Amino acid sequence: MARNGLGDRALGLLEAIGTIGSSALADIPRGYGNIAGLLTSGDLDQAIAYGDRVAENITYGPTERSAPYLNALSETINDAMLSEGILTGLSPMDVYQSAQSGIASLAPEAAGVTGALLESVLAGALPASKAGRAIKGIDGDKLSLNYPDVGTPIDKIDKKTGKEFRSKGLSDEEKLVQKERNRIAKEMDEAGYEPMFPVEERYYADPSLYQLEGNTRVDTLPKKQETIDKKIAEFDTPQARAALNAAYDAGLGPLSQDWYAMGQLQDAFIKELGPEEGARAFKERFADAMAATTGGADPKANLLMAAYGNFLREQGLSPPSAAYEMPHPIGGRYVTGNMAMYDKVLNQGAGLTTAGQPKRFNFSANFLGDRSRATIDEQMSQGMAGINAPPQGAYGVMEGIVADEAAKRGIQPANFQDVAWAGFKNYEGKPMITEVNEMIERTSRLTGKTPEEVLRGFIRGNMPMYGILGATTAGMLAGGDDDGAM
Repeated sequence: MARNGLGDRALGLLEAIGTIGSSALADIPRGYGNIAGLLTSGDLDQAIAYGDRVAENITYGPTERSAPYLNALSETINDAMLSEGILTGLSPMDVYQSAQSGIASLAPEAAGVTGALLESVLAGALPASKAGRAIKGIDGDKLSLNYPDVGTPIDKIDKKTGKEFRSKGLSDEEKLVQKERNRIAKEMDEAGYEPMFPVEERYYADPSLYQLEGNTRVDTLPKKQETIDKKIAEFDTPQARAALNAAYDAGLGPLSQDWYAMGQLQDAFIKELGPEEGARAFKERFADAMAATTGGADPKANLLMAAYGNFLREQGLSPPSAAYEMPHPIGGRYVTGNMAMYDKVLNQGAGLTTAGQPKRFNFSANFLGDRSRATIDEQMSQGMAGINAPPQGAYGVMEGIVADEAAKRGIQPANFQDVAWAGFKNYEGKPMITEVNEMIERTSRLTGKTPEEVLRGFIRGNMPMYGILGATTAGMLAGGDDDGAM
Protein backbone atom coordinates (compact mmCIF):
# COMPACT_ATOMS: atom_id res chain seq x y z
CA MET A 1 0.00 0.00 0.00
CA ALA A 2 1.31 3.43 -0.87
CA ARG A 3 2.23 5.32 2.24
CA ASN A 4 0.87 8.67 1.05
CA GLY A 5 2.76 10.50 3.77
CA LEU A 6 1.73 8.22 6.61
CA GLY A 7 4.31 7.27 9.18
CA ASP A 8 5.48 3.67 9.61
CA ARG A 9 3.37 3.05 12.72
CA ALA A 10 0.31 4.50 11.03
CA LEU A 11 0.90 2.22 8.05
CA GLY A 12 1.21 -0.80 10.37
CA LEU A 13 -2.01 0.21 12.09
CA LEU A 14 -3.88 0.44 8.82
CA GLU A 15 -2.59 -3.00 7.86
CA ALA A 16 -3.91 -4.30 11.17
CA ILE A 17 -7.28 -2.79 10.35
CA GLY A 18 -7.34 -4.90 7.22
CA THR A 19 -6.38 -8.17 8.92
CA ILE A 20 -8.37 -7.73 12.11
CA GLY A 21 -11.28 -6.26 10.21
CA SER A 22 -11.38 -9.31 7.99
CA SER A 23 -11.10 -11.84 10.79
CA ALA A 24 -13.51 -9.97 13.05
CA LEU A 25 -16.21 -10.88 10.61
CA ALA A 26 -15.70 -14.48 11.50
CA ASP A 27 -17.40 -16.54 14.18
CA ILE A 28 -15.02 -15.69 17.01
CA PRO A 29 -14.74 -18.37 19.70
CA ARG A 30 -14.81 -17.29 23.31
CA GLY A 31 -11.02 -17.44 23.58
CA TYR A 32 -10.66 -14.82 20.90
CA GLY A 33 -12.48 -12.31 23.11
CA ASN A 34 -8.89 -11.21 23.68
CA ILE A 35 -9.29 -9.05 20.56
CA ALA A 36 -11.49 -6.60 22.39
CA GLY A 37 -9.28 -6.49 25.47
CA LEU A 38 -6.10 -6.19 23.45
CA LEU A 39 -7.40 -3.35 21.35
CA THR A 40 -8.75 -1.43 24.30
CA SER A 41 -5.39 -1.78 26.06
CA GLY A 42 -3.92 0.58 23.48
CA ASP A 43 -0.87 -1.63 22.69
CA LEU A 44 -0.73 -1.24 18.92
CA ASP A 45 2.24 -3.55 18.40
CA GLN A 46 0.46 -6.45 20.09
CA ALA A 47 -2.75 -5.59 18.30
CA ILE A 48 -1.01 -5.82 14.93
CA ALA A 49 0.71 -9.11 15.81
CA TYR A 50 -2.43 -10.65 17.24
CA GLY A 51 -4.40 -9.48 14.23
CA ASP A 52 -1.99 -11.37 12.00
CA ARG A 53 -2.42 -14.56 14.04
CA VAL A 54 -6.18 -14.26 14.04
CA ALA A 55 -6.24 -13.72 10.30
CA GLU A 56 -4.24 -16.91 9.80
CA ASN A 57 -6.36 -19.11 12.08
CA ILE A 58 -9.98 -17.94 11.83
CA THR A 59 -11.83 -19.23 8.80
CA TYR A 60 -15.45 -19.29 9.98
CA GLY A 61 -18.19 -17.45 8.14
CA PRO A 62 -19.62 -14.05 9.19
CA THR A 63 -22.05 -13.87 12.10
CA GLU A 64 -23.57 -11.16 14.25
CA ARG A 65 -21.23 -12.14 17.06
CA SER A 66 -18.52 -10.00 15.46
CA ALA A 67 -20.33 -6.72 16.26
CA PRO A 68 -18.84 -6.15 19.75
CA TYR A 69 -15.34 -6.66 18.45
CA LEU A 70 -15.87 -4.28 15.55
CA ASN A 71 -17.13 -1.69 18.00
CA ALA A 72 -14.09 -2.11 20.23
CA LEU A 73 -11.87 -1.94 17.17
CA SER A 74 -13.55 1.25 16.00
CA GLU A 75 -13.12 3.05 19.30
CA THR A 76 -9.51 2.02 19.83
CA ILE A 77 -8.32 2.70 16.31
CA ASN A 78 -9.84 6.14 16.51
CA ASP A 79 -7.81 6.98 19.61
CA ALA A 80 -4.67 5.63 17.99
CA MET A 81 -5.20 7.52 14.76
CA LEU A 82 -5.56 10.82 16.55
CA SER A 83 -2.84 10.30 19.14
CA GLU A 84 0.26 12.44 18.96
CA GLY A 85 3.15 10.99 16.97
CA ILE A 86 1.15 8.60 14.80
CA LEU A 87 -0.39 11.03 12.35
CA THR A 88 1.25 14.29 11.45
CA GLY A 89 -0.26 16.94 9.23
CA LEU A 90 -3.10 14.75 8.02
CA SER A 91 -6.81 15.30 8.48
CA PRO A 92 -9.09 12.39 9.41
CA MET A 93 -10.50 12.50 5.89
CA ASP A 94 -6.99 12.07 4.44
CA VAL A 95 -6.51 8.98 6.60
CA TYR A 96 -9.88 7.58 5.60
CA GLN A 97 -9.24 7.98 1.87
CA SER A 98 -5.77 6.41 2.14
CA ALA A 99 -7.02 3.54 4.26
CA GLN A 100 -9.85 2.67 1.89
CA SER A 101 -7.51 1.82 -0.96
CA GLY A 102 -5.11 -0.04 1.32
CA ILE A 103 -7.79 -2.25 2.85
CA ALA A 104 -9.13 -3.19 -0.58
CA SER A 105 -5.73 -4.69 -1.45
CA LEU A 106 -5.02 -6.23 1.96
CA ALA A 107 -8.40 -7.87 2.57
CA PRO A 108 -10.75 -7.58 -0.42
CA GLU A 109 -13.45 -9.67 1.26
CA ALA A 110 -13.51 -7.22 4.18
CA ALA A 111 -13.20 -3.98 2.22
CA GLY A 112 -16.86 -3.07 2.45
CA VAL A 113 -17.14 -3.72 6.16
CA THR A 114 -13.81 -2.21 7.14
CA GLY A 115 -14.50 0.77 4.92
CA ALA A 116 -17.72 1.36 6.81
CA LEU A 117 -15.85 0.72 10.04
CA LEU A 118 -13.28 3.37 9.18
CA GLU A 119 -16.02 5.83 8.35
CA SER A 120 -17.56 5.18 11.75
CA VAL A 121 -14.12 5.62 13.31
CA LEU A 122 -13.69 9.02 11.74
CA ALA A 123 -17.28 10.16 12.21
CA GLY A 124 -18.39 8.10 15.15
CA ALA A 125 -15.88 7.56 17.91
CA LEU A 126 -14.20 10.95 18.04
CA PRO A 127 -13.95 12.77 21.36
CA ALA A 128 -16.77 15.24 21.97
CA SER A 129 -14.47 18.20 21.33
CA LYS A 130 -13.78 16.95 17.79
CA ALA A 131 -17.03 15.21 16.94
CA GLY A 132 -18.54 18.24 15.22
CA ARG A 133 -15.75 18.24 12.65
CA ALA A 134 -15.71 14.52 11.97
CA ILE A 135 -17.74 14.64 8.76
CA LYS A 136 -16.42 16.67 5.89
CA GLY A 137 -18.53 19.81 5.54
CA ILE A 138 -19.59 20.04 9.19
CA ASP A 139 -18.54 23.34 10.76
CA GLY A 140 -19.13 23.00 14.48
CA ASP A 141 -18.25 26.60 15.22
CA LYS A 142 -20.82 27.85 12.70
CA LEU A 143 -23.49 25.50 14.02
CA SER A 144 -22.91 26.83 17.53
CA LEU A 145 -23.81 30.31 16.27
CA ASN A 146 -26.71 29.56 13.95
CA TYR A 147 -28.85 26.71 12.70
CA PRO A 148 -27.91 25.11 9.35
CA ASP A 149 -28.91 26.84 6.13
CA VAL A 150 -32.47 26.01 5.11
CA GLY A 151 -32.95 24.01 1.92
CA THR A 152 -35.15 24.81 -1.05
CA PRO A 153 -38.75 23.62 -0.55
CA ILE A 154 -40.09 20.80 -2.73
CA ASP A 155 -43.48 20.91 -4.45
CA LYS A 156 -45.48 17.73 -3.83
CA ILE A 157 -48.99 16.40 -4.41
CA ASP A 158 -51.14 15.24 -1.50
CA LYS A 159 -52.15 11.65 -2.31
CA LYS A 160 -55.50 11.96 -0.56
CA THR A 161 -56.67 15.39 -1.73
CA GLY A 162 -54.69 15.75 -4.95
CA LYS A 163 -53.70 19.26 -3.91
CA GLU A 164 -50.21 20.61 -4.38
CA PHE A 165 -48.25 21.62 -1.30
CA ARG A 166 -44.74 22.70 -0.42
CA SER A 167 -42.62 20.26 1.51
CA LYS A 168 -39.34 20.84 3.30
CA GLY A 169 -36.22 20.16 1.27
CA LEU A 170 -32.96 19.66 3.13
CA SER A 171 -29.90 21.69 2.17
CA ASP A 172 -26.53 19.93 1.91
CA GLU A 173 -25.61 21.32 5.31
CA GLU A 174 -28.87 20.07 6.82
CA LYS A 175 -28.24 16.59 5.41
CA LEU A 176 -24.81 16.50 7.00
CA VAL A 177 -26.22 17.68 10.32
CA GLN A 178 -28.96 15.05 10.11
CA LYS A 179 -26.43 12.30 9.46
CA GLU A 180 -24.19 13.42 12.29
CA ARG A 181 -27.03 13.82 14.77
CA ASN A 182 -28.26 10.31 14.03
CA ARG A 183 -24.77 8.93 14.49
CA ILE A 184 -24.32 10.78 17.76
CA ALA A 185 -27.66 9.50 19.03
CA LYS A 186 -26.72 5.90 18.22
CA GLU A 187 -23.33 6.32 19.87
CA MET A 188 -24.92 7.72 23.02
CA ASP A 189 -27.46 4.90 23.14
CA GLU A 190 -24.76 2.25 22.80
CA ALA A 191 -21.94 3.73 24.87
CA GLY A 192 -23.76 6.06 27.24
CA TYR A 193 -22.62 9.50 28.32
CA GLU A 194 -22.06 11.62 31.43
CA PRO A 195 -25.27 13.59 32.06
CA MET A 196 -25.14 17.24 33.05
CA PHE A 197 -27.81 16.65 35.70
CA PRO A 198 -27.83 13.29 37.57
CA VAL A 199 -31.27 11.86 36.86
CA GLU A 200 -31.50 9.88 40.10
CA GLU A 201 -30.96 13.14 42.04
CA ARG A 202 -33.75 15.09 40.33
CA TYR A 203 -36.02 17.30 42.41
CA TYR A 204 -38.80 19.79 41.77
CA ALA A 205 -38.46 23.46 40.99
CA ASP A 206 -39.44 25.95 43.70
CA PRO A 207 -43.02 27.09 42.91
CA SER A 208 -42.92 29.80 45.58
CA LEU A 209 -40.92 31.95 43.16
CA TYR A 210 -44.00 32.38 40.96
CA GLN A 211 -47.55 33.66 41.28
CA LEU A 212 -49.69 31.09 39.51
CA GLU A 213 -53.23 32.44 39.61
CA GLY A 214 -56.36 30.60 38.57
CA ASN A 215 -57.70 27.08 38.84
CA THR A 216 -58.23 25.03 35.68
CA ARG A 217 -60.59 22.66 37.50
CA VAL A 218 -62.99 25.57 38.02
CA ASP A 219 -62.15 28.14 35.35
CA THR A 220 -62.81 25.74 32.47
CA LEU A 221 -66.24 24.58 33.60
CA PRO A 222 -69.47 25.76 31.93
CA LYS A 223 -71.31 28.58 33.67
CA LYS A 224 -74.58 26.69 34.15
CA GLN A 225 -74.75 23.87 36.70
CA GLU A 226 -77.03 21.94 34.38
CA THR A 227 -74.34 21.91 31.69
CA ILE A 228 -71.70 20.97 34.25
CA ASP A 229 -73.82 18.00 35.33
CA LYS A 230 -74.06 16.84 31.72
CA LYS A 231 -70.28 17.02 31.30
CA ILE A 232 -69.79 15.06 34.52
CA ALA A 233 -72.26 12.39 33.40
CA GLU A 234 -70.49 12.12 30.03
CA PHE A 235 -66.87 12.01 31.17
CA ASP A 236 -66.73 11.06 34.86
CA THR A 237 -67.60 7.43 34.40
CA PRO A 238 -66.56 4.25 36.25
CA GLN A 239 -64.84 3.14 33.04
CA ALA A 240 -62.77 6.32 32.89
CA ARG A 241 -61.65 5.99 36.49
CA ALA A 242 -60.88 2.29 36.09
CA ALA A 243 -58.79 2.97 32.99
CA LEU A 244 -56.93 5.75 34.78
CA ASN A 245 -56.07 3.59 37.78
CA ALA A 246 -55.04 0.67 35.59
CA ALA A 247 -52.72 2.97 33.66
CA TYR A 248 -51.17 4.25 36.89
CA ASP A 249 -50.54 0.73 38.15
CA ALA A 250 -49.05 -0.31 34.82
CA GLY A 251 -46.85 2.77 34.51
CA LEU A 252 -45.44 2.92 38.03
CA GLY A 253 -41.65 2.78 37.93
CA PRO A 254 -38.51 4.80 38.75
CA LEU A 255 -38.36 6.48 35.33
CA SER A 256 -42.03 7.39 35.06
CA GLN A 257 -42.24 9.05 38.46
CA ASP A 258 -41.28 12.70 39.00
CA TRP A 259 -41.30 13.40 35.26
CA TYR A 260 -41.73 17.13 35.89
CA ALA A 261 -38.88 17.42 38.42
CA MET A 262 -36.78 20.24 36.93
CA GLY A 263 -35.26 21.86 40.02
CA GLN A 264 -31.73 21.18 38.80
CA LEU A 265 -32.35 23.20 35.65
CA GLN A 266 -34.07 25.99 37.59
CA ASP A 267 -31.03 26.21 39.88
CA ALA A 268 -28.73 26.36 36.84
CA PHE A 269 -30.73 29.31 35.48
CA ILE A 270 -30.47 31.07 38.85
CA LYS A 271 -26.75 30.37 39.12
CA GLU A 272 -26.15 31.79 35.65
CA LEU A 273 -28.47 34.81 35.76
CA GLY A 274 -29.05 35.57 39.43
CA PRO A 275 -32.02 34.90 41.75
CA GLU A 276 -34.66 37.15 40.17
CA GLU A 277 -33.63 37.06 36.51
CA GLY A 278 -32.82 33.34 36.68
CA ALA A 279 -36.23 32.43 38.09
CA ARG A 280 -37.98 34.62 35.52
CA ALA A 281 -35.94 33.21 32.64
CA PHE A 282 -36.58 29.62 33.75
CA LYS A 283 -40.31 30.22 33.58
CA GLU A 284 -40.13 32.05 30.27
CA ARG A 285 -37.47 30.13 28.34
CA PHE A 286 -38.23 26.68 29.65
CA ALA A 287 -41.64 26.22 31.31
CA ASP A 288 -43.70 28.64 29.20
CA ALA A 289 -41.72 27.95 26.02
CA MET A 290 -42.31 24.21 26.45
CA ALA A 291 -46.00 24.81 27.17
CA ALA A 292 -46.44 27.01 24.11
CA THR A 293 -44.91 24.41 21.77
CA THR A 294 -46.33 21.21 23.26
CA GLY A 295 -49.23 20.68 20.84
CA GLY A 296 -49.01 17.20 19.29
CA ALA A 297 -45.29 17.00 20.10
CA ASP A 298 -43.32 14.42 21.99
CA PRO A 299 -40.84 15.78 24.58
CA LYS A 300 -37.85 15.76 22.22
CA ALA A 301 -39.54 17.73 19.46
CA ASN A 302 -41.19 19.95 22.08
CA LEU A 303 -37.82 20.87 23.59
CA LEU A 304 -36.28 21.59 20.18
CA MET A 305 -39.14 23.91 19.23
CA ALA A 306 -38.92 25.74 22.55
CA ALA A 307 -35.16 26.27 22.13
CA TYR A 308 -35.65 27.42 18.54
CA GLY A 309 -38.23 29.98 19.60
CA ASN A 310 -35.89 31.25 22.33
CA PHE A 311 -33.03 31.55 19.85
CA LEU A 312 -35.11 33.60 17.41
CA ARG A 313 -36.54 35.75 20.19
CA GLU A 314 -33.06 36.58 21.47
CA GLN A 315 -32.36 38.02 18.01
CA GLY A 316 -35.62 39.94 17.90
CA LEU A 317 -37.11 37.58 15.30
CA SER A 318 -40.46 35.84 15.05
CA PRO A 319 -40.78 32.21 13.91
CA PRO A 320 -41.33 31.49 10.18
CA SER A 321 -44.91 30.88 9.14
CA ALA A 322 -44.19 27.69 7.18
CA ALA A 323 -42.50 24.46 8.27
CA TYR A 324 -40.27 24.36 5.17
CA GLU A 325 -38.79 27.70 6.22
CA MET A 326 -37.59 26.28 9.54
CA PRO A 327 -34.11 24.74 9.80
CA HIS A 328 -33.39 21.11 10.52
CA PRO A 329 -33.95 19.65 13.12
CA ILE A 330 -37.05 21.73 13.91
CA GLY A 331 -40.23 19.87 12.94
CA GLY A 332 -42.90 17.45 14.03
CA ARG A 333 -46.67 17.47 14.14
CA TYR A 334 -48.26 20.92 14.20
CA VAL A 335 -44.89 22.68 14.17
CA THR A 336 -46.27 25.82 12.50
CA GLY A 337 -49.14 26.07 14.98
CA ASN A 338 -46.79 25.50 17.90
CA MET A 339 -44.35 28.17 16.78
CA ALA A 340 -47.25 30.56 16.17
CA MET A 341 -48.38 29.89 19.73
CA TYR A 342 -44.84 30.60 20.97
CA ASP A 343 -44.95 33.90 19.11
CA LYS A 344 -48.30 34.78 20.68
CA VAL A 345 -47.53 33.68 24.24
CA LEU A 346 -43.95 34.95 24.55
CA ASN A 347 -43.12 37.42 21.79
CA GLN A 348 -46.47 39.18 21.89
CA GLY A 349 -46.80 38.80 25.66
CA ALA A 350 -50.23 37.15 25.69
CA GLY A 351 -49.16 34.67 28.34
CA LEU A 352 -51.08 31.55 29.37
CA THR A 353 -54.42 31.49 31.20
CA THR A 354 -56.28 28.77 33.04
CA ALA A 355 -59.47 29.37 31.05
CA GLY A 356 -57.87 29.92 27.65
CA GLN A 357 -55.08 27.32 27.55
CA PRO A 358 -55.65 24.99 30.53
CA LYS A 359 -53.43 22.18 29.33
CA ARG A 360 -50.57 24.52 28.50
CA PHE A 361 -51.02 26.49 31.73
CA ASN A 362 -50.82 23.34 33.85
CA PHE A 363 -47.92 21.97 31.82
CA SER A 364 -45.89 25.09 32.61
CA ALA A 365 -47.01 25.09 36.24
CA ASN A 366 -45.93 21.47 36.70
CA PHE A 367 -42.43 22.33 35.44
CA LEU A 368 -42.38 25.25 37.89
CA GLY A 369 -42.92 22.78 40.73
CA ASP A 370 -46.69 23.16 41.24
CA ARG A 371 -47.88 19.57 41.55
CA SER A 372 -51.44 20.42 42.61
CA ARG A 373 -52.50 20.60 38.96
CA ALA A 374 -52.79 17.77 36.43
CA THR A 375 -51.98 18.19 32.75
CA ILE A 376 -54.68 16.58 30.61
CA ASP A 377 -53.08 16.05 27.22
CA GLU A 378 -53.72 13.86 24.21
CA GLN A 379 -52.46 10.67 25.86
CA MET A 380 -54.56 11.20 28.97
CA SER A 381 -57.64 12.15 26.94
CA GLN A 382 -57.32 9.10 24.73
CA GLY A 383 -56.82 6.76 27.65
CA MET A 384 -59.66 8.11 29.75
CA ALA A 385 -62.27 8.96 27.11
CA GLY A 386 -61.02 7.92 23.65
CA ILE A 387 -60.74 11.53 22.46
CA ASN A 388 -57.78 13.68 21.43
CA ALA A 389 -58.49 16.52 23.86
CA PRO A 390 -61.14 17.52 26.39
CA PRO A 391 -63.98 19.32 24.58
CA GLN A 392 -65.19 22.75 25.65
CA GLY A 393 -66.28 22.66 29.28
CA ALA A 394 -64.81 19.22 30.04
CA TYR A 395 -61.18 19.94 30.97
CA GLY A 396 -61.99 20.64 34.62
CA VAL A 397 -64.11 17.50 34.86
CA MET A 398 -61.31 15.27 33.53
CA GLU A 399 -58.68 16.98 35.66
CA GLY A 400 -60.94 16.51 38.68
CA ILE A 401 -61.00 12.75 38.11
CA VAL A 402 -57.20 12.66 38.21
CA ALA A 403 -57.13 14.80 41.36
CA ASP A 404 -59.68 12.52 43.08
CA GLU A 405 -57.82 9.32 42.28
CA ALA A 406 -54.50 10.88 43.26
CA ALA A 407 -55.92 11.88 46.64
CA LYS A 408 -57.05 8.30 47.26
CA ARG A 409 -53.42 7.20 46.86
CA GLY A 410 -52.08 10.06 48.96
CA ILE A 411 -50.13 11.73 46.15
CA GLN A 412 -50.27 14.99 44.22
CA PRO A 413 -52.25 15.17 40.94
CA ALA A 414 -49.13 15.81 38.86
CA ASN A 415 -47.46 12.75 40.38
CA PHE A 416 -50.46 10.62 39.46
CA GLN A 417 -50.73 12.01 35.94
CA ASP A 418 -47.10 11.50 34.91
CA VAL A 419 -47.18 7.82 35.89
CA ALA A 420 -50.61 7.23 34.31
CA TRP A 421 -49.33 8.89 31.12
CA ALA A 422 -46.54 6.31 30.93
CA GLY A 423 -49.02 3.53 31.64
CA PHE A 424 -51.41 4.62 28.89
CA LYS A 425 -48.46 4.78 26.50
CA ASN A 426 -47.04 1.41 27.65
CA TYR A 427 -43.76 3.21 28.22
CA GLU A 428 -41.28 2.86 31.07
CA GLY A 429 -40.76 6.61 31.11
CA LYS A 430 -37.95 9.10 30.61
CA PRO A 431 -37.88 12.10 32.98
CA MET A 432 -37.81 15.50 31.30
CA ILE A 433 -34.43 16.24 32.84
CA THR A 434 -33.08 13.32 30.79
CA GLU A 435 -34.36 14.94 27.60
CA VAL A 436 -32.45 18.10 28.58
CA ASN A 437 -29.32 16.06 29.35
CA GLU A 438 -29.47 14.37 25.96
CA MET A 439 -30.02 17.65 24.12
CA ILE A 440 -26.99 19.18 25.82
CA GLU A 441 -24.77 16.18 25.05
CA ARG A 442 -25.84 15.91 21.41
CA THR A 443 -25.36 19.62 20.84
CA SER A 444 -21.96 19.45 22.50
CA ARG A 445 -20.78 16.61 20.28
CA LEU A 446 -22.11 18.22 17.12
CA THR A 447 -20.70 21.69 17.71
CA GLY A 448 -17.54 20.85 19.63
CA LYS A 449 -18.60 23.11 22.51
CA THR A 450 -18.38 21.83 26.07
CA PRO A 451 -21.59 20.72 27.78
CA GLU A 452 -21.20 23.70 30.12
CA GLU A 453 -21.07 26.08 27.15
CA VAL A 454 -24.16 24.44 25.65
CA LEU A 455 -26.10 24.74 28.91
CA ARG A 456 -25.16 28.41 29.12
CA GLY A 457 -26.34 28.90 25.54
CA PHE A 458 -29.66 27.23 26.31
CA ILE A 459 -30.18 29.32 29.43
CA ARG A 460 -29.43 32.56 27.60
CA GLY A 461 -31.26 31.50 24.45
CA ASN A 462 -28.37 32.49 22.21
CA MET A 463 -27.21 29.10 20.90
CA PRO A 464 -28.91 26.57 18.59
CA MET A 465 -29.84 23.24 20.14
CA TYR A 466 -29.59 19.91 18.32
CA GLY A 467 -31.51 17.12 19.96
CA ILE A 468 -33.02 14.26 18.01
CA LEU A 469 -36.39 14.89 16.40
CA GLY A 470 -38.61 12.40 18.20
CA ALA A 471 -41.90 13.13 16.48
CA THR A 472 -42.54 11.90 12.97
CA THR A 473 -41.73 14.47 10.33
CA ALA A 474 -44.74 13.43 8.30
CA GLY A 475 -46.80 16.07 10.03
CA MET A 476 -44.30 18.90 9.65
CA LEU A 477 -46.49 20.79 7.20
CA ALA A 478 -49.68 20.47 9.18
CA GLY A 479 -51.17 23.72 10.39
CA GLY A 480 -53.25 24.45 13.43
CA ASP A 481 -52.67 23.10 16.89
CA ASP A 482 -53.99 20.67 19.44
CA ASP A 483 -53.56 19.57 23.01
CA GLY A 484 -51.03 16.93 22.08
CA ALA A 485 -48.87 14.49 23.92
CA MET A 486 -46.85 15.34 26.94
